[in-house]
Amino acid sequence: MSVVIEKVSSAKDLNAFINVPYRLFCSRQEYIPPLRLMQRNFLNPRHNRFLADSDTVCYIAHSNGRAAGRIMGVINHRLEEVEKEKQARFCNFDTCDDEQTAFRLLAAVETWVKSKGMIKIVGPLGFSNQDPQGFIVEGFHERPSINTVQNFEYVPSMMEKAGYSKEVDYVTYKIPLPERAPDIYYKLAPRVMQRNKVKLLEFRHKAQAKAYLPEMLRFMNESYRNIYGFVPLDEDEIRHSTRLYSQIISPEFLKVVVDGDGEMVAFVIGIRDMSEGLKAAGGRLFPLGFLKLKAGQRKAKRLDLLLGAIKESYRSRGLNVLMALAMLKSAQEAGIEYMDSHHELESNTLVQAEMQRMGGTIYKRHRVYNKLL
Repeated sequence: MSVVIEKVSSAKDLNAFINVPYRLFCSRQEYIPPLRLMQRNFLNPRHNRFLADSDTVCYIAHSNGRAAGRIMGVINHRLEEVEKEKQARFCNFDTCDDEQTAFRLLAAVETWVKSKGMIKIVGPLGFSNQDPQGFIVEGFHERPSINTVQNFEYVPSMMEKAGYSKEVDYVTYKIPLPERAPDIYYKLAPRVMQRNKVKLLEFRHKAQAKAYLPEMLRFMNESYRNIYGFVPLDEDEIRHSTRLYSQIISPEFLKVVVDGDGEMVAFVIGIRDMSEGLKAAGGRLFPLGFLKLKAGQRKAKRLDLLLGAIKESYRSRGLNVLMALAMLKSAQEAGIEYMDSHHELESNTLVQAEMQRMGGTIYKRHRVYNKLL
């Protein structure tokens, strides 16, 4: 079929760009539409501070007058300064099952990247680790967790045919919830607190949990600094992320460990699965989407572990056991049947060992691709 690639250059074009995946995939039963508001905020400089520090471009593919795909190119200059590499990213790559469409979109963004002096492109990756990462390559029929890329089985083969190869994989564990946590956890938890002189903080009210979110995000900046592709959040981005997490967190699924001076040394945060609510809402918060989201979460039997970190000097000292036991107890009380670990770098053997100790098995794998230009 004849494919025409058009660059987004107006507000009307931007609306069309946002609508592409909804038009392409909403008839597919397995598709979970993301919130349109979050899609708009991602592309709005008032809500996404990374746009001010980046060069970006968006393209839409049309076939016979209808949208057939889209892609976004990103050059994050803050990341360029950290990694000292002429590397660009692509994201928001959605395409129908047509190789010509996919190849034309990729070629368009590659041409733009080369015009900016870049020699390598990787993706799907957004501006930071807070954005969705990697195409799914295993576990296509599993429900996606929040803020992950959704794609269908034809995409990985298209990427390989277009000359892309594996950059890095992320794995996701499915952790069935036992009736009782392993006995060793109960034995170790008091010893861990006593030996390390730390305290576990748990929350029942959202206001209490919200107060810790800015500190949690600053702590993440420190703890994630050596993780692949990580871009630290500045204070504006921390404020924005705090507002976002404040809207979706359940206080019982935030666990914080502090030292004797009250300083944070570890945290983990989870959220009830939002996929059923997102499906019912069709990606819209208004007029009834917010209520559908909340209703879907109340019925959810899966807990998504969003973020977690331990201060470097406290690693391998048992704090993971302390937080895991607390999270398992809260999940049991909430009627959760299993947990989704969210993305873990395949090279992060310490975290994976903990997932396996809890009975977890890999059930999804996402891949970031690269291509030298």
